[in-house]
Amino acid sequence: MMPYLFKIGNFELRIYSLMIIIGLLLTLFITSKKMKKMGYKQEYLENMIIVVFIAALLGARIYYVIFNWEYYKSEPLEIFKVWHGGLAIHGGVILGFIASVIYGHYIKIKVMFFGDLIAPWVLFGQGLGRLGNFANGEAHGVPTIVPPDIIFRLKPIFTDFWATVLNTFNLNNNPESISKLNDIVKNGAEVTFQGRVYELKEYVPWGISFTNKYMPAAYRDFGTLPVHPTFFYEMILNFTGAFIMFLFWRNDKNISTGLIFGIYLISYGLIRAFVTMFRADDLMLGVLRAPHVASLAFVSVGIFLVIRARYILKKAPNIKERN
Repeated sequence: MMPYLFKIGNFELRIYSLMIIIGLLLTLFITSKKMKKMGYKQEYLENMIIVVFIAALLGARIYYVIFNWEYYKSEPLEIFKVWHGGLAIHGGVILGFIASVIYGHYIKIKVMFFGDLIAPWVLFGQGLGRLGNFANGEAHGVPTIVPPDIIFRLKPIFTDFWATVLNTFNLNNNPESISKLNDIVKNGAEVTFQGRVYELKEYVPWGISFTNKYMPAAYRDFGTLPVHPTFFYEMILNFTGAFIMFLFWRNDKNISTGLIFGIYLISYGLIRAFVTMFRADDLMLGVLRAPHVASLAFVSVGIFLVIRARYILKKAPNIKERN
């Protein structure tokens, strides 16, 4: 897949950037109409989205750098080269939320109003962003020849398993050498790992292969081996979650209660926790995947907000904040 639509000199219109812009404009267009209908000043929303968007980008980058500090402390200039990759959505949500709280306090509108207003479209935009990941050949999964028992472990063991695979077949850890596994697997291949024999085969038929044309991360990691299309897994789940949230979003009385934002936190927390099992490039927090820890926090806060919102709606279902 080509990472950009066209290139003129040093300028590239990258598909990932285009997806972010489309998501941002879509969110602004749809939520502006909703806000106007509810009697609020439209400029509040426009300013809020700009503030949250900038904060989310900073948060996503800071989060990623923190969890890769061993690399960035020796290459400090790379911290500012966002175009080289390295954004983590959990950090974006956290700092974006903090920015919305501050701005909401400044204009005297509850932050949950904005949270409920934009949440479905944020999740939809994240789904669009995964199309950009596909175009870049990043945020990919492990090879489809990896047994499910290796993938579905709370404590990740894929790195050790993969080292055993390469050692078993005397392969070097480079794309050209790893690509030889395509032929090896066709003739039948087994690996002994942690005292158990595992068969290497195509466990799912929908793996996606990347070539060296644009040297994407998926190729650099696993050569031409088919990998789990985790960007598509998350895209489909994000779109599904956004639709469910939209059903609640249509009812104005749900806006500003925290119900929809709570559903967002629960939905994305569960989605990311699931997709993370397949990811080959996740950040780590000790022996655990960082997205699992963050997702647990998201789901916990989300459950609290949903319970709180149901109490608010039950106690005063007709109350609606006005500016």
